[in-house]
Amino acid sequence: MPKRDWWYVDTWVDPKAQIAKIATESQYAAGTPKISFYSRTVLLRPVLQDLEEGLHSLIQENTCSCGLRIKKSDNLLAIIDSKHHRNHITLEPEPNPKFRGLVARRIAAPFLHGNDAHPVDMLWDRIINSA
Repeated sequence: MPKRDWWYVDTWVDPKAQIAKIATESQYAAGTPKISFYSRTVLLRPVLQDLEEGLHSLIQENTCSCGLRIKKSDNLLAIIDSKHHRNHITLEPEPNPKFRGLVARRIAAPFLHGNDAHPVDMLWDRIINSA
């Protein structure tokens, strides 16, 4: 039986509820509740933005904001060409997904300095430029 080269991760389902839960938990973080909240929601905020705008984009290497994860490939367009994208809200298959354009610097991470872009944002921009 051949292995699938794609699957879904539930990490990005209902980001609004996840952010609200983290906000409540972060109130009780010792010392720096704002930093705790910020660092735990770095990836959830772009996913929420994609959900609200009905767009798809890369949120981790080989993972779309809809939860579709594909096996690592040399083909940069593999994530865009995949026929397995799903609607962010209903989780039903979405045959013609709309993709976000260039993002420049959307994922801001505490370990980045100055105007450095997140590696995933740079990868997404390379994918869009090659499409």
